[in-house]
Amino acid sequence: MTELRVVGQPLPRLDAKEKVQGQAVFAADVQLPGLLVGKFLTSPHAHAEILSIDTSAAEILPGVRAVITAADIPASAKYDAGSRFHAFLARRFVVFAGQPVAAVAADDLVTAESALELIRVDYRPLPVVRTPQEAIQPGCVAVALGEESFNSSAGSTPHTQVAAASQPEEAEAKGDESPNIANRVIFKYGDLAAAFAQSDVIVEQTYTVPVVHQGYIEPHAVTAHWDRPDHVTVWECVQGAFAARDLLAHTLGLSQSSITLNATEIGGGFGGKVEGIFAPIVVLLAKKARRPVKLVLTRREELVGSNPAPHSVIRLKSGARKDGRLTALEGEILVDAGAFPSGWIMNSMTVLLRNNYKFPAWRLEGLEVLTHKASIAAYRAPGGPNAAFAIECQLDEMARRLDLDPLQLRLQNLVEEGDSLTDLEPQVRVGGREVLNALAGHPAWTDPLPARYGDNGLLYGRGLALGSWEGGRGPASAIAILDGDGKFNIVLGTVDLSGSFTSLAQIAAEALGVSVEKIVIRKASPDYAPFAPMSAGSQTIFAMGAAVKEAALDLRAKLFRHAAKELQVSEDELGIDGEGIFVSSQPNQRRSFETLYQLGTEWFAEYGPLLGQGSAAQRQRAPGFAATIAEVAVDPATGQVRVTRLTTAQDVGRAINPLAVAGQLQGGSTQSVGIALWEEVMYDEQGRVCNPNLLDYRLPTAADLPLIETIIVEAPGGDGPYGAKLVGEPSIIPPVAAVANAVAAAIGARICDLPLTPERVWRVIAGRNNKV
Repeated sequence: MTELRVVGQPLPRLDAKEKVQGQAVFAADVQLPGLLVGKFLTSPHAHAEILSIDTSAAEILPGVRAVITAADIPASAKYDAGSRFHAFLARRFVVFAGQPVAAVAADDLVTAESALELIRVDYRPLPVVRTPQEAIQPGCVAVALGEESFNSSAGSTPHTQVAAASQPEEAEAKGDESPNIANRVIFKYGDLAAAFAQSDVIVEQTYTVPVVHQGYIEPHAVTAHWDRPDHVTVWECVQGAFAARDLLAHTLGLSQSSITLNATEIGGGFGGKVEGIFAPIVVLLAKKARRPVKLVLTRREELVGSNPAPHSVIRLKSGARKDGRLTALEGEILVDAGAFPSGWIMNSMTVLLRNNYKFPAWRLEGLEVLTHKASIAAYRAPGGPNAAFAIECQLDEMARRLDLDPLQLRLQNLVEEGDSLTDLEPQVRVGGREVLNALAGHPAWTDPLPARYGDNGLLYGRGLALGSWEGGRGPASAIAILDGDGKFNIVLGTVDLSGSFTSLAQIAAEALGVSVEKIVIRKASPDYAPFAPMSAGSQTIFAMGAAVKEAALDLRAKLFRHAAKELQVSEDELGIDGEGIFVSSQPNQRRSFETLYQLGTEWFAEYGPLLGQGSAAQRQRAPGFAATIAEVAVDPATGQVRVTRLTTAQDVGRAINPLAVAGQLQGGSTQSVGIALWEEVMYDEQGRVCNPNLLDYRLPTAADLPLIETIIVEAPGGDGPYGAKLVGEPSIIPPVAAVANAVAAAIGARICDLPLTPERVWRVIAGRNNKV
């Protein structure tokens, strides 16, 4: 790779000081004169008809400034009954426990909560569809009722997609099919029956992953202020300022120009805060109260009524020959979307099941179905951990039955450049082989494993898994401006979700030829910033970084052009350093950045102001691959699983900031282990969340994990800035399966339901002991 000066340096976060000193402003920190407290009332029922709402007692409570229901939604707002975003206040029906039905704005929190207790809602409870298996039964009650049935874009007739090389299979909805099938997709290729007939081993299992929450520490928070009769300013912790502004415009019938959306600092999002879902409530409260209103969710409200990651049930049947060649893959994927369709998460999950390995024949059918739960959303590589848990356990089980090395089995069957993906598109150049090879030579794989039966009574096991993710690709735009103090402002509208502004500053500095200290990243609202994609899909560096590089290069070219005229030399004779532009053969002949700024801004300026523009189209596909090796110790007396070693390798193309990259790999791996061992949103028979707090919803802590080893692999591919690929998401995919494979190796049996709780593990161990 080309020698670089700034890109590739492990720099600490540029905003570290203001973060640790508490100077960063998060959404809950916003303060305005006359600020009111917002709260909303939620439905205790997962499914019910609202017969009446009486807010009169709440309205006359001293200190209450506004009370709203769905009746306060402007008539100009277009209603999409198939969208969770439009269901911010229930209309005739509630479709999940925790759905807001009314909201208040009051002088203080105590008054707001007291007002909620005074609101009387008369419900007619209706049958609850609790599980996806129940939802797909013919004749099952429809999740969407009456005027709230889906519109044509998300209709009750499921959307169907078929991918096939020959003899396309019809996948039309049957007349007696459940109305709760929101989306269906089928991918097929080859003669499946013949391929299974040629198999020496066939493994068939069903894998379940429960609903999990994204686990961000900062809850949703929004402040809204109508600073002019026809203009509202909003402060919100969201991952996409442009997307959040569009959501408000569409749900409330406003124009984008009447909304200023300030994306504050954000305390985690992981896909759960892409557009935000509660801002319309706050905007309506502020409008009615004629004062600014702030809403900050409680942890209970987050776990009950936000948008978690989906529950999935994946049945897989896979075959292989004695020499390790894979033969066939058949799968049925059932994804619980909650009360509103996601439109894509199930599709992604289905595709991922076959994308990494060269099964010559396959048939994968996915269904996204509706239940009376809070609707799902993205969570760091949405559907990736679910798919990896299934297919990577299948690979390990086939390797065990064939007595083959599981790592070599993966290398032997890896999909590489030119091979067909699930949808029959050719794979591009990827780093999957480099990632597996990096692990193959690492002590995490080559070190001897402790004996399965330890002297301390514990059971030991090691597991491996691979995962890939394509992520987002833009487009994106940015502006680079030379300022009067000789520094360079990079103006953009993206959100700094994970310290990415430091890496963007490195890209700008590298392109300009200056140090990072000369770069100032300026985040602006959509009022002032050029378009930016949401900070999701791992596209901030990959896509926004490309726009920043383009803007910096554009500005650099103008700097050289102006300096060449001033110094009366050709541009090829010039160089750049931290102070300005100089003649390479005569370094004392130079123009400082401050001087160049003045030449473009003075009263008698000879040139225009110096700024560069970057408008980057979508990047080429450059999927990121990651692989994990996990070692576990299992206590057979209690079933408790302890991860004793965890190593994750990932291809990142070019590591713009290795320190930040390592942090991303560790963070994603930690979340994945949480999914494997502890996390689950539980529901009772009436569809209500049973564990809406961090005591009963178990997140991983530092005490639960060893120091996570990371291996940064830099394989070429794609057209990201300086060779960078996506970073944030791939690392969450393989650890969940690696831990499951390690546990299976330790206890001598496979558990196909997550999380791998002590009770589940103990029951399997006890069952095996009883059989002996």
